Amino acid sequence: MSSPVGPDRSVRPAQGGDARAIARLQVEAWRSLMGQDALDAQGITEEALAAQWEATLASPRPAGTALLVALHGNTVVGFALAGPDEAGAASGDSVSSGDGAVAATQVYELTVEKNFRRSGHASRLLAAVADLTSGQLRVWVGVDDEERQRFYTSAGFEPSGAVRVLGDGPTQHMWWAERD
Repeated sequence: MSSPVGPDRSVRPAQGGDARAIARLQVEAWRSLMGQDALDAQGITEEALAAQWEATLASPRPAGTALLVALHGNTVVGFALAGPDEAGAASGDSVSSGDGAVAATQVYELTVEKNFRRSGHASRLLAAVADLTSGQLRVWVGVDDEERQRFYTSAGFEPSGAVRVLGDGPTQHMWWAERD
């Protein structure tokens, strides 16, 4: 799941100064997922997201969450946000372990800037999420998103059978991976 880490490639917890870069990456990812018209209709701008990320980064992280950035040199080129799978928790869905039930972790966002993909950044982010959280890993992937399907397949994920539709937008399938 990982590529060699060199001095120019690393992952670290997000910090206060990362808000603008995370917002830029998030807008790029959402634009690709939903289209610019949908972002405009909902009033989603990079500036508004940056303000929200500044507030988030200034607050303590809730237990069981991970907010990480991928660096290429000193530049933030990716980020991941993961935490408790609220949908699974609400339905009583959990993973059985030797110690009892363990809640699942959902990867809410994992994105890498287009020019830095296939450089191992996404794999390092996902490995760090796995190290910092607990339970089964779950992620929603678009039915037409072949790039992400290949990535998650290579990381040991497979479709769970759960499906959702985002408003009038794309259909997604829940993918999951059991931890060793």
